[in-house]
Amino acid sequence: MKIRRVVALAGSLVAVAVAACVALTAYWQRQQPVLKDGSKLIAAVQAFSRDKTTGGEALPASVSLRELVSGGYIAASDVRAFDGMEVTISLAADETRPQETLIRVRLPDGTVIAGLTDGSAQQIRK
Repeated sequence: MKIRRVVALAGSLVAVAVAACVALTAYWQRQQPVLKDGSKLIAAVQAFSRDKTTGGEALPASVSLRELVSGGYIAASDVRAFDGMEVTISLAADETRPQETLIRVRLPDGTVIAGLTDGSAQQIRK
């Protein structure tokens, strides 16, 4: 009889632990912001490039996400996934140079991740 109680208690503890893990995982995933519509970011970069060239200005080599938001090309709420990060998008990258940086992201901890034009991502040393 005592063994049954121990087994039942252990089973209950395992069930509670599993339920807590599932609840915490669901809560954590819900709290992480996600870039919901990447096409808005692409359209913002295209509009920025178009405005610079039609305005007779030289097109810079890159544009920061901060510049796109402050210029009204994209809403801050659309790029909430990048809050706390410094994001720079290359305007000169093309597929003929596959190892060129397309997007550069400095994370809050100082780590820098670069997305290359060949589709790969690399961590850059601090």
